Amino acid sequence: MVKEQQLTDIELIESYKEGNRQSLDILISRYKNYIFNLSYRFMHNYEDSMDLTQEVLIRVYKAIDKYEDRNYFKGWLYRIVSNTAINTYGKSYKRESPYLEKLYLLDDEKYDMERDYERIVLREKIYEAANKLKGKQHDVFMLRYYENNSYKEVGKTLNISADSAKSNYSYALKRMKTFLEKESNF
Repeated sequence: MVKEQQLTDIELIESYKEGNRQSLDILISRYKNYIFNLSYRFMHNYEDSMDLTQEVLIRVYKAIDKYEDRNYFKGWLYRIVSNTAINTYGKSYKRESPYLEKLYLLDDEKYDMERDYERIVLREKIYEAANKLKGKQHDVFMLRYYENNSYKEVGKTLNISADSAKSNYSYALKRMKTFLEKESNF
C-alpha cells in the first residue's frame, strides 16, 4: 500500500489498466481536493460543487482507460472539470457568488463593514469579468489568478507553452480591464 502511494500518476494509471482497481482509488484520492476546488470555482456554491465533483469522478472512472500518458494528468482533470461544468450546467454554472453569502455573516463589532463590502464587491466584479473571458484566456486566468499557478504550471496543465500562457494571461487582463471599465461607466 505504501509503495503504491509513492507511485507516479502514470504508474498508478498503468497499474489500474493492468487490473489493480485500488490504484485508481489512490490516484483519485490525490486529486479529490483539486477537483472539488476547481468545481467550486465554476459553481460558486457547495451543493453544486459537490454535484459537479461527483459528475467529474464518474467521467474520470469511465474515461481513465482512454487516458494517454502524453497528457499531463492534472491538465486532463482540469479539462474534464471545465468541460463538465460547461456541458452539464451550461450558463447555470455562473451562479450567485459565495462572497454575497458572506455579507450576511459579518459582525459589526469585528469588521469594518464598509471596507469588507468594497473588497467583496471588487472580488465579485473580478469574478464576473473573468467569466466573460473565453477559451484559453479564461482557463489561463483561472489557473494563474485563482490557483496561483506559475506560467510553466499553467502551460503544462493546458498543454501550451509557458510563453503562450503568459501571453494569454496578458490578453485576459486587458479584456477584463475593458469589461470592468465598461461596467463602471454605467
